[in-house]
Amino acid sequence: MKLSVALGWLDRELEISRFDDVSNNGLQIAREGDTVTRVAFGVDASKAFLEKAAAEGAELCVVHHGFSWGGGVKRITGGVYEIVKTALKNNLALYAAHLPLDANKKYGNNWEIARYLELKSIKKAFSYHGNIIGVTGKASKSRRYKIGSTEIHLDKGMKVGVCSGGAGDFAEAAKFLGCDIFITGEASWGDVIAAENVGMKMIQAGHYETETFGVRALAEAMTTQLGVETVFIDRMPGVLKR
Repeated sequence: MKLSVALGWLDRELEISRFDDVSNNGLQIAREGDTVTRVAFGVDASKAFLEKAAAEGAELCVVHHGFSWGGGVKRITGGVYEIVKTALKNNLALYAAHLPLDANKKYGNNWEIARYLELKSIKKAFSYHGNIIGVTGKASKSRRYKIGSTEIHLDKGMKVGVCSGGAGDFAEAAKFLGCDIFITGEASWGDVIAAENVGMKMIQAGHYETETFGVRALAEAMTTQLGVETVFIDRMPGVLKR
């Protein structure tokens, strides 16, 4: 498969151009050649991730957290140097999708978590940078679920708010929307207190753990739709349960 085909598919499926984001979404590092036989997916662009991707025979890496944010890369030193050096040494292209992968209805972290939790009547919720990235839904049954090492108990009919990553500041908004429980990855201490103040039960299931859902779903879709081999590289093997 051509690299340009893979990039075009990602751009379209994730609606990259629609998002105002702190991340510079899309292709962040190019490669020599336009052939892709294997694509590595992961949450974070890091030296370790890129080395594992190269060992897996990948030519393209797709991550939720890239290395270019805001005004872009001003200096290629320290950790940024290690990422760039490793990518160039192994001729790896790097593609990042931050908010687009949180919000996407088909593959996004929050919609995927909602489906995993078997929520019904799922609706968009929680605005960040002008983008609606999270969801709410109703628990379809009373049962326990597990994200990473965190157990989540839902009662049938409970209204659930979901926003992956570091979205603890949405706890008050979840309360305003009538949620009985709000699930995110992590929260600041101030967000914890704010949630307590309004009586919002907030579950912190792990920043990384809540953001594996999207890249996993996207990898499966790329294999199904484009016929290219994909591999998910887990930085915490044996810990995450889905």
